[in-house]
Amino acid sequence: MPTKTLPEIPTGGQLPEFGTIVDIGGTGCMPAITKELLLHEPAGRRILSVVTLSDYPGLKLWSKLTHSPTYYQTSDEILLLQNYASEICDFVVAGSVIVDIGSGGLRKVMPLLDELEAREMTVYYFALDLCKEWLDDDLKKLTSRYTHLRCFGLWGSFTDGLEWIKQFTGPKVFLSLGSTLCNNIIPVASKGLKLWADAMAPGDVMLLGYDSNLNEEKVRKSYEAPDGEFDGFIRHGMEHSNMLLQREWYKPEDWELFREAEFQVEPPALVHRFVFRAQNDVKDEVLGIDFKKGERIICYESFKYPAEVLKQQFDLAGLHQKATWRSPASDIREFLLVRD
Repeated sequence: MPTKTLPEIPTGGQLPEFGTIVDIGGTGCMPAITKELLLHEPAGRRILSVVTLSDYPGLKLWSKLTHSPTYYQTSDEILLLQNYASEICDFVVAGSVIVDIGSGGLRKVMPLLDELEAREMTVYYFALDLCKEWLDDDLKKLTSRYTHLRCFGLWGSFTDGLEWIKQFTGPKVFLSLGSTLCNNIIPVASKGLKLWADAMAPGDVMLLGYDSNLNEEKVRKSYEAPDGEFDGFIRHGMEHSNMLLQREWYKPEDWELFREAEFQVEPPALVHRFVFRAQNDVKDEVLGIDFKKGERIICYESFKYPAEVLKQQFDLAGLHQKATWRSPASDIREFLLVRD
């Protein structure tokens, strides 16, 4: 990819050449995040970060799973964005820098980008992701599709993206599609959301998509796939962690994989998770890993909070709703948020 830079855009900061992927910290962030979550027990729980699922093979598996007939979450959000793209894009002003937080693919965002292109608006779209190869594939599609949109990749973590965006002083649009933000226990989720809210200036907006479905059977089925493909996807994360941590600490025979779905009382939510349970004692002195038989690692946890609980998170982050849209197919919504 080219590295030549262009003159400043009206919002301040320097633009790379159209189609460029900017390394804002991507080289070393995957191992660091994996160690932080797996080894340090945040909120008293051992967690396998979704970072381990975000390499190129993992994202290819994920893309296939999102096309499954039972995985409503992607298709229903796309339907929402197709139906309301015009209304949503009314909140985007010319010259905006758009940051797609954890893009992971183009299917969801494409209705919005197509609408902006049809309006012949000059905007600057930055896809933020941990996988450089995936960004490269996406940018090749975008650069051949659009004339007015200027599209770029940001290779790095959310923390890297937050630091990078500070250089732009003009209008910004933050996209969090696919329940990327707010999907965690409330203290963690609200803290993460506030970091992005603090990066917003007056006039900036955030479009936050979220699945609030409380139908346990529907949610369970969405995480099932023919031939055990979803389980294979989750196990890939553990296998990838061996490479990231540079230790063969994970052996499939040591771990049982199963699913849990439960209704959480306070705050109310339907929670679905994959769980690895140790079948034997697992220890790696170099990494400081020490699991006793029966101990658990949580992976790919999904919190389905109702709208009133989401509003509490928005309030804690200093955001309020300016508009809301609901999918005609399910209880998936897009929230247009601004700073208080």
